[in-house]
Amino acid sequence: MQKIVLDTNVLISGIIASGYSAIILDAIRQEEIQLVTSPHLIEEFSEVISRRHIARKYPKAAEEAEILLDFIRAFAKLTEGVPDEKTISSDRDDDYVLACALDEKVDCIVSGDPHLLGLRSYKGVPILTPREFVETRLK
Repeated sequence: MQKIVLDTNVLISGIIASGYSAIILDAIRQEEIQLVTSPHLIEEFSEVISRRHIARKYPKAAEEAEILLDFIRAFAKLTEGVPDEKTISSDRDDDYVLACALDEKVDCIVSGDPHLLGLRSYKGVPILTPREFVETRLK
C-alpha cells in the first residue's frame, strides 16, 4: 500500500470541493492508500478549516473536518515530523510536510502549494499535485 503525506491545502480542498483532492480522501477512507501525518499538520489543518471566512463560505466544512480528523486520528500513520533547524522551503510550514515524508519514507507528497511543487521532489520523494497523483498513482 502506498504511503503519502497530504499538505493541508489538499485536505481542505478535499472537504470543501469535489475533484482530485476529494478522490484522494475517499481512497484514504477506503484504505487504498495510507495517510502519513504529524501533530503539527493536524493542528494546522484544524486551524485553517476553522477560519471564519471558510466557515462562512462552507458552513458544513467544520462538521466534515471533525469527521475527517476522527478518521485521521484513528487510521493515519502518525509521525513526529519535526524539521531540523535548517529551513528548506521558503514557507516554514512546508518544512513540516517534508520532515513528515522523510520520517516515514513515503511514496510521495501531494500538495497544491507552489513552494512545494516547485521543488518537484525532495530527497527522492516526488511532490505531486492532486491531479498528478490521481492520474498516475491511484489505480
